[in-house]
Amino acid sequence: MTVMGERPAEEWADELRQTGRVVFPLRRRPMLWQLGLGLVPLALITVFLVPDELHGTSAERHALAVGLFVFSLGMAWAAWQFITQRPAITVDHDGIHRGRKFIPWTDIGAIGIATGPLWARALPIIPRNTARKDLVLSGFNVRDLPAFRRWLEDLLAEKRRTPTSSDR
Repeated sequence: MTVMGERPAEEWADELRQTGRVVFPLRRRPMLWQLGLGLVPLALITVFLVPDELHGTSAERHALAVGLFVFSLGMAWAAWQFITQRPAITVDHDGIHRGRKFIPWTDIGAIGIATGPLWARALPIIPRNTARKDLVLSGFNVRDLPAFRRWLEDLLAEKRRTPTSSDR
């Protein structure tokens, strides 16, 4: 079964109407590529650098140990994300959530344009308050970011047209 981020925008709209929210967990295929590309440098370091550094000075051995530890932490973090498929993007009637970060529809100034290389595209949600940071949505959650942007813009326009309970 495909995750929501692999499906077309019509299914996102149907899901929002039926359940009141749409959840976009991390897609496993891009995460698998990220993990695989992370393991290549580890293998190269292990094969070519570790044997030479074991005979080097104490400072070189410590630097290698710290580097491998930091790299291992990064790989463990990516593995955790792969297994749990988090952070998920959730779009509901209140706003947009990415993990624990949240921006309500009333605070959204604009939906930005997807930027970055193809393997790491990101879609910024720009708040009205310029002191607040953008909420960045990842291509790891949604395959078609331009369609996702159009869908979010339609939702934002709909929310701006619909009066809230405090406006009545």
